[in-house]
Amino acid sequence: MTQDTSTYYVWIGGSCDYGHKERAGGAAVVIEHNGNIISRDAISDLHTTEFRMMLTLMVKVMQEIPEGSDILFLTNAAYIQNFDKTPTAKSANRTSSESKDASSLAISAESRGRKARANSDLIIQCIEEKKRHNSVGVKIVQYHKSPLLIETHDRATEAMAKTRKEFHQKNNRLSVSSEIVASVSMPPCAQEGEDGTENSSHLSR
Repeated sequence: MTQDTSTYYVWIGGSCDYGHKERAGGAAVVIEHNGNIISRDAISDLHTTEFRMMLTLMVKVMQEIPEGSDILFLTNAAYIQNFDKTPTAKSANRTSSESKDASSLAISAESRGRKARANSDLIIQCIEEKKRHNSVGVKIVQYHKSPLLIETHDRATEAMAKTRKEFHQKNNRLSVSSEIVASVSMPPCAQEGEDGTENSSHLSR
């Protein structure tokens, strides 16, 4: 792909693990400008999707890149093509968990538009941030032919796994603390002696 030296090329990918109860999601970007990689970033959260994380990161990128710039997001996720389409009352209630590679986009433009507007709050933010720039677009690229796109997916997966691990570690610490508090608050176990008196375990014999 021939790059224009003035354009910010933002490789963006996401990852989500629907097999876990807390369903962590993540997204990552690698930003190229004037032929050089100038920035890398990754975010993640619980109880979300990769698409919501990708839109969140798009907002962040547009906020951080200098005003009046030309920005092109490069991805294999067709979902975010309609990041700048105004949500409607009908489309705002829709949800989607669908990601397509550029080689298998067998989904109609109308259907893509409806699904892409599911995260209406973030899309509204994208629309507002886009106004700050000269141009902002999305280009679908082939995943396996794009090393930087593969990197974004790997980094998104790592961020997602880290968030899930920290979540479980925190829960385990809270669980252990609760067990300690419960055991301390309970009276010592009393045992009956041979003479019928009670010998508490904390008394010296």
